[in-house]
Amino acid sequence: MPHDSHGGSMSRKKKDKAEGAGQRHLLAKELRWWTPVLMIMLLAALASNITALIYPFLYVEIPFNNSDYSIPHTIQLMWSGKLYAIAILIVAFSLTFPFVKIGMLMCVIWIPTTRSGRHKILGTLRQLGRWSLLDVFVVLIIMVLSNDQFFIGAVPKIGVSLFLAAIFGSMLVCELLEFLNKGEVKGKRDPLEGRHTPVYWAAGWIYWLMIPMLGLAAVSLYEAIHISYFKITAWFLNKNSYSVFDSVEALLSSHYYIFGYTMLGVLIVIPSLRLLSMIILGFVPMNRIWRRILFRTSTILGSWSMLDVFTLALLLFLTEGENLIKFQIKEGLYAIIVAVVIYYITVMFGTMALKRVIFARGGEGL
Repeated sequence: MPHDSHGGSMSRKKKDKAEGAGQRHLLAKELRWWTPVLMIMLLAALASNITALIYPFLYVEIPFNNSDYSIPHTIQLMWSGKLYAIAILIVAFSLTFPFVKIGMLMCVIWIPTTRSGRHKILGTLRQLGRWSLLDVFVVLIIMVLSNDQFFIGAVPKIGVSLFLAAIFGSMLVCELLEFLNKGEVKGKRDPLEGRHTPVYWAAGWIYWLMIPMLGLAAVSLYEAIHISYFKITAWFLNKNSYSVFDSVEALLSSHYYIFGYTMLGVLIVIPSLRLLSMIILGFVPMNRIWRRILFRTSTILGSWSMLDVFTLALLLFLTEGENLIKFQIKEGLYAIIVAVVIYYITVMFGTMALKRVIFARGGEGL
C-alpha cells in the first residue's frame, strides 16, 4: 500500500506539471474581468493607429516649402530617393508591425495555447514593440532642430500624439498580459538553495567581467546623453548644438511636455534604471523572491529602454535631414552608437550569468 500511495503521488505531480506547462487553455476565460478591459485597450490602440495614418504627424515650415510630415509621406520620400532599405524598415516597424502586434495580442487572449508558448510570444512582442516608435523619434528630432529658430518651424499635429498613444497602449497591454499569464516562470525550489549569493559571483568568471562592463556601460550612457550629436550649420539659423539632454530641454521649453517627458523617460531615466537594476541584481546578496522581482523589473525596463531606436532614427535622419536643415554630425552621435553597443554586450553577459546560475541548476526559473 505505501508503494501505491507513493506511485499515486508521483502520478499526480506529473499530471500537475503537464497541466501547468503543456496544456492548452483559453486565457480570455481565465482572465475574467480583465478580458473586456484589455480588449477595450487594444481596440482603442487600433483606432488610434488607424487615425494616426490618416492625419499628419508634423507641419514643417520652411521658406517657400511648407509641408506635412506623416508615415506614408516618409515612405514615399525614401522610396523616391531610392533609399529602399530605409523605406522597407519604416514600412515594417512603423506601418505594419503595430497592426500585427495588436492582432497577435488578441490571438494570445482568444486562441487556446500553453503558458510557455504564450510566454514566448509575449516576450518577442515585448522586445519588438518599441521599434514602432522609429518614425516618432524622427519627428522629435525635426522638432528639436527647428526649436528656437526664426526662418523654420515644426508644429506637431494630432497624428503623432495618436500614434504615440497607440504604441504605448499596445506595449502596456503586452506587459499586463505577461503579468497575468500566471505560471509562465516556474521553480519549485531555489536553484541557489536559499543562499543569499550575488548572481554574478555565483556565475564564476562572469563576475570579474561584469565589473568593468557595467562601469563602461554607465560611463558611455552618461557621455551619450550629454555630448552633442548634431549642430546646425545653416547660415540663416542659430548655430545650436543638441545632445539627448539638450533635446529634452528644448521640447520642454517649447511646452511640448508629452514629447519632452517621453524622451526623458525612454532615453535617460529608464536606461539608467535598467543598468542600476542589473548592478543590484548581480552584486547585492538577496533571497529568491527579491531576485525574481528584480529580474522581472529589469526585463520590463529593458523593453521600454529606447536609446537604440533613437540611434536608428538619427541614422535615418542623416539620409534626408539636410534637405530640411543643414547640420553637422558631432561626436555625440558616435558616443550614442558606442553606448548602445556596450549596453547590449553588458546585457548579453548579464543574461548569460542568470542562465548559468538560475536556469542551469535544476530550476525552471527565478
